[in-house]
Amino acid sequence: MFKKMVFSALSVAVFSAVLTSPIQATSVGGQKEQSLVSARWSSDEEWIRKSAAVPAGWVVIREDLGSKLIKNTAGAPYGTELRVSKYSPVPAGWVVLRDEVAGRVIKYVIGASYRTEFNVTKFSPIPTGWVVSRENYDSKTIMNVVGAPYGTRLLVSKYSPVPPGWIYEGQVANGKYIKNLNRY
Repeated sequence: MFKKMVFSALSVAVFSAVLTSPIQATSVGGQKEQSLVSARWSSDEEWIRKSAAVPAGWVVIREDLGSKLIKNTAGAPYGTELRVSKYSPVPAGWVVLRDEVAGRVIKYVIGASYRTEFNVTKFSPIPTGWVVSRENYDSKTIMNVVGAPYGTRLLVSKYSPVPPGWIYEGQVANGKYIKNLNRY
């Protein structure tokens, strides 16, 4: 009996020393972080604690009681759509197509051709190189302007961002004019 108690106490002490070792903790954490960053598009999914931060470029697919399932979006091909959790972050290059009861549908739009348009939700992020061409009560239409010929003038929504290489030319009642100065 005494031997069992001593052996149990000794094994607990050794086990806790291994777990609390600073070298062990940093190397395990570094490997986990590195695996999250270097993951590819295919089907890389990870379960993490619900309180843990979602790494950049990842989305929350599903949430359970104490954890959430996240998916890597790096390397996604143009046009990929994902159904994500309602409060999932939206990575750069992705837009929110529609909100649903249990989540929302997002789409990867980088790689679209010039003048491609998508109807997105009112609060969807607008990727770099895109403008808001029309706005409605609960949605907006965005258009890709990357690849526009030099000197192109466009009438866009009043609150649309002006993409890099474009200049603001003037405002009218229903929007503003922007002009392309990029030479591709």
